Amino acid sequence: MENAAVANVLRGEGYRYCHTNLAEAGIYYKYYQEGFHIVMAVDLSGGNRFSVQQYRSMEEHAMDLFYHPQGRLGDFPDGFPVYHVEMLTLLIGGDSEVERKLCAECRNVWVYQPQSGRLLIYENQPGDFFGLRGALEQGAGTGGAGEMSRQGTGAGGWAETSRQGAGAGGWAETSWQGTGAAYASAQNTAKNRLGILWKNIRAEYVTIALVVVNVITYLVLEWLGDTTNGFFMAEHGAMYPDFIRINHEWWRIITAGFLHFGAVHLVNNMVILYCMGSRLERVTGHLKYFLIYLVSLIGAGLLSYGMMLRTGDYAVSAGASGAIFGVIGGFLWIVILHRGRFEQITTRGIMMMIVLTIYYGFSSAGIDNWGHIGGLLAGFAATVILYHRNRQKY
Repeated sequence: MENAAVANVLRGEGYRYCHTNLAEAGIYYKYYQEGFHIVMAVDLSGGNRFSVQQYRSMEEHAMDLFYHPQGRLGDFPDGFPVYHVEMLTLLIGGDSEVERKLCAECRNVWVYQPQSGRLLIYENQPGDFFGLRGALEQGAGTGGAGEMSRQGTGAGGWAETSRQGAGAGGWAETSWQGTGAAYASAQNTAKNRLGILWKNIRAEYVTIALVVVNVITYLVLEWLGDTTNGFFMAEHGAMYPDFIRINHEWWRIITAGFLHFGAVHLVNNMVILYCMGSRLERVTGHLKYFLIYLVSLIGAGLLSYGMMLRTGDYAVSAGASGAIFGVIGGFLWIVILHRGRFEQITTRGIMMMIVLTIYYGFSSAGIDNWGHIGGLLAGFAATVILYHRNRQKY
């Protein structure tokens, strides 16, 4: 379903229209500098309601279509490269609760109210999208003069600054509230930001918990002794083959993954764990992510233990890097499943990172390379089993 005012503006900016199998959604697209600018217009004015998960599925399929348009996008010729896809979602009318939830938890989402001709841009969303804000404010607004409100998304209330346009020249007047209202607005804005922060924490709390456990474990052991000493670390849960082979202390496979040899070892691992783990957790969900991490940790420890027995090159082994490689292996499967690109991560990019890291490990001393490889393989296999892409198509 096309909104006439929005359609006129986008077509005037050089966008073309692409139908989807959803009556309430359509996509406008423009090929620009070896990539696409796309606007997904979703009409909520008929009372349509959908969840964040449904929205993300729509976004995923749209990005996939335009990263790989050959043979799927009817008028797109073969041989033209697509190196980037930039996407904006425009919610047209509808339930304000749905709009607020989507704008709070998703990126690049604007709201257009056809009754009043207002364009609403929430404070955590981009202020422009390749010049479309001005075009929509002027062309889709009532009488050609647009209005824009920057609003908070939290439950604490609305923090709104309303500015009235005076034609294409810009803003003729800015209206500010009184001191008391401005103070209340600042409070609401702080609450909104705390609300967004809390939602981000809820979306990646397993990763945060893993980082916290690793850090606390390191601090406790550092207080008790020297974390760079192999004997001390073996005494407190690190993996050494004879403890497993003779004493059958298999629990060391897991405890070793939460111990680190010094602050640098800890910090390097925790930075990578948070950066990669939080993204994987958002994609797979909390439970599946934790299972992938745990399987990777066990896989890393088992292969490391097995290779030490085989080569006779015994060493005290500890660190979360094997499980982190499992997280990277999980992301490799997700990127492959999404036809070579997911959230700006490509198959080539992640494979290059894996190869360079493993090469660095084999060319350096003191690195448990077999643990890395075991974690990578285990994490990849676990993700293949646990993560299944939504097969719905446009």
